[in-house]
Amino acid sequence: MEECVHRIKDPGLRKYECSIEEAAGMIRDGAVVATSGNILAGYPKGFFKGLAERMRRGEKIKIDLLATGPLGPEIEDTLVEVGGIRRRIGSVGSKLLRDAVNRKDVGFLEGKSGKVTQNARWGYYGDIDVAVIEAAGINEQGEIIPGISVYDAPDWVALATQVIIEINLLRPLSLEGLHDIYSPVKNHWIPLTDPMERIGKPCIPLESRKIAAIVFSHIEDREISPSRPSEKNLRLARNLGDFLREEKKRKHFQDGLPPIEAGIGEAMNVFLSSLVGTEFRSLRFFLAAATDPLLDLIDAGNATAVSCNSLRFSRAALAKLNSKIDHYKKHIILRPVSVTNSAELISRLGILAINTCLEADLLGQVNSSHIRGSLLIGGIAGSYDYARNSAVSIFALPSRSKGGISNIVPRVSHVDHTEHEVDVLVTEHGVADLRSLEPTKKALAIIEKCADPGDRDFLMAYMEMSKNNPGRVPMGFTDQTWDQRKV
Repeated sequence: MEECVHRIKDPGLRKYECSIEEAAGMIRDGAVVATSGNILAGYPKGFFKGLAERMRRGEKIKIDLLATGPLGPEIEDTLVEVGGIRRRIGSVGSKLLRDAVNRKDVGFLEGKSGKVTQNARWGYYGDIDVAVIEAAGINEQGEIIPGISVYDAPDWVALATQVIIEINLLRPLSLEGLHDIYSPVKNHWIPLTDPMERIGKPCIPLESRKIAAIVFSHIEDREISPSRPSEKNLRLARNLGDFLREEKKRKHFQDGLPPIEAGIGEAMNVFLSSLVGTEFRSLRFFLAAATDPLLDLIDAGNATAVSCNSLRFSRAALAKLNSKIDHYKKHIILRPVSVTNSAELISRLGILAINTCLEADLLGQVNSSHIRGSLLIGGIAGSYDYARNSAVSIFALPSRSKGGISNIVPRVSHVDHTEHEVDVLVTEHGVADLRSLEPTKKALAIIEKCADPGDRDFLMAYMEMSKNNPGRVPMGFTDQTWDQRKV
C-alpha cells in the first residue's frame, strides 16, 4: 500500500491496482497488444511474464504484438516459447522470435520507425485492444511519468481501447522532467528548432476511463557484458572521425557540425567513445536510442545535447544517470518516436546520420536487415527515416564478415537503402564519399576505399565484365542474360 500511495499520486487511480496475474487475465485470444521500449530496456517485463504463464497453463491465446522498435527476450522470446504470438508488427529484437519468423511460424509485418504509429492511426493494423506501458509512476494530474523510454508509448495510450500500466519500482520518480511529450498535429509542422528545446509536457496524458489495471514490478533490465573493441571497429571509428574532421572544414559546417544521429551496435559505441576528449566540442545528438558513450561525452564536455526516444544503457550507466539526474536533465531529453523519427524534422535540422549495415554493393545500395536476402535479422527500423531525410547519410560496416566473406558485393541480396539514400560508405579500410560521383566512379571508389584488399581483384573483374553491357550503370550481366532482359 505504501508503494501504491507513493507511486500513484492521484488517489482516484489507486483503485486500479491489481496483481500481474489479474491484469494478464484481461487479454483475450486474437487481441492486438501494443507496448513500448527498446531491445535492452524500458519495456514492461512483469506483465508479459504473467501473460506467458497463462499460455503455459494451456490457455489458447495468441496475440498480435505491436511495438515500433525491437524488444527484449522477456517479451518476444517468452511469448514465442509458449506459442503466444500470431504476428509481430514493427521490428524484431530477440533470437527465438527471429527464428520463428524465419520459419514462418510467426507472421511479421516490418515497420519503419517513423511510420508505425502513423499507420496505426490510419487503422492499418486494426483496432488496438490494449496498450501495456512501463512507467515510473503516475502524477497528481493522473498522467503517466515515463521511465527510461518514451518511444511510441504516448501513441499507444492515445489509440488503445484499454491501458495497463506497469510501474517498475527500479525507475526513480526523479526521472520526471527528463521527458518532453509532444504529439504532432495534423497539417502542422513540429515546432522544434534545436535538440534541447522543449515543446511538450513532462508526462503522458491518460484518460482514466481507459485504465484497465495498474501493476507493480521490480525486475532489472538485462545486462550485456562489455566486450573488448575489435581492431576492425577501432580502425572504422578512426575513419569516421577523420570524415567528420573533413566535414567540419567544409564551408557550410565551419560554425560546427549539425546534430548527429548514430545507430546502435558495437561499431557505433566504439565510434562514439573515440570522440571523448577530442577537439569535437559541443556536439549535439538527435537520435533514437542513446547508449553509454553519450554519458561519457557529456561528462567530458564533448556533447551538450542528446535528444532521443529511449535510453539503451548498461546498469552502470543507469546508476550514473540516477546519481546525477538533475545534471543530466540539462543535457538529455526523451521524446516520442513521432518526433525523433519525423521525416520533416530530420530534414529541417540537417541531421548527419551514421548507421551500420550488413552489406553494401557497387551502386552504393545497402542491406541492413536480411542475411542472404531472406533471413530476417531485425528489420529496417529507424535507419529508414534517417537515411532518406538526413543532410548526410553515412553507412559503416566491416569490409568482411566474421566468416571472411566480403561485405562489399556486386549486388546486395536485399535492398533496404537505395543508392539515392547512401552518401558515404565507411569500412576499416577507408571512406568512400559517393556524393557527386557518377555510377562507374562511385563503384571504383567503393572498391578502392572500402573493400578488403583480398576482394578487390574479384570486384574489379566484375567491373570489367560490366563494360560489355550498355547503359550508364555498371551491371555485370552476361550477354545471354542481357538479351533476355531486352524490351
